[in-house]
Amino acid sequence: MFHQDAWPTLGHYVYALFDPNRPNLPFYVGKGVGNRVFAHAQGQIVRLESDDVMSAKQEVIAKIIKSGKEVMHKIVRYGMSHEEAIKVEASLIDMVNHIEPEALTNEISGHGAAEGIIDARDLKTALHAEKFDNFEETPLLIIKIERKWSELLENCNNSAASIERSDIFDAVKGNWVLSIKRASQAACVLAVARGIVRGVFVPSGWEESNNKKRKKMTGESDAARYQSFVGKSVAHLYTGGSQNPIKYICC
Repeated sequence: MFHQDAWPTLGHYVYALFDPNRPNLPFYVGKGVGNRVFAHAQGQIVRLESDDVMSAKQEVIAKIIKSGKEVMHKIVRYGMSHEEAIKVEASLIDMVNHIEPEALTNEISGHGAAEGIIDARDLKTALHAEKFDNFEETPLLIIKIERKWSELLENCNNSAASIERSDIFDAVKGNWVLSIKRASQAACVLAVARGIVRGVFVPSGWEESNNKKRKKMTGESDAARYQSFVGKSVAHLYTGGSQNPIKYICC
């Protein structure tokens, strides 16, 4: 354990947990202060009741401890500010996910991981993207597809230009918690990832999915007139930190 006298020097740090049977790649990356890394490695962060379901991370820790071994815990960087630790944590998570997508048990991809590993050409496109502000003329339904987008990138060597339009439609068509009444008023649907419009679609209709609280598109109609929207930036619409993937504009 770290003595409290060392905590000011330790500051915020980023750590990684390893299975001793697989010591070359972590199964968890986190950030903390004080003795969080030790408590985490010993499975003390969350105390479960007998009927609670363990997370994937907790299952790995419990399995290692039950086998009579110890979770390997390493400090990657220390002496950082909270903001610096967030960036280092996210960078490590992105890199491990890039090397071996199923290795980590992290339930979320770090606070800054939405930036992700990105092809330099795609980053150039994103940084130079024209700001989309055509809101008064066209009612829109904007849907963020961040999680699916990451999967699509993984299948295309992190090159957005290689992703097929049909795959983007599959990612955006549903299932979503939304109002069919409002969605039906939208002229088109913008599929957005990392602040950029990746695809534009005109739904032929909406229907309930297997989960009645969620809705999905039944198909698509011709969206040629709206293709100029693709590649534009809508990042300025997401400055409030909302986690809702659905945004209605003028509808």
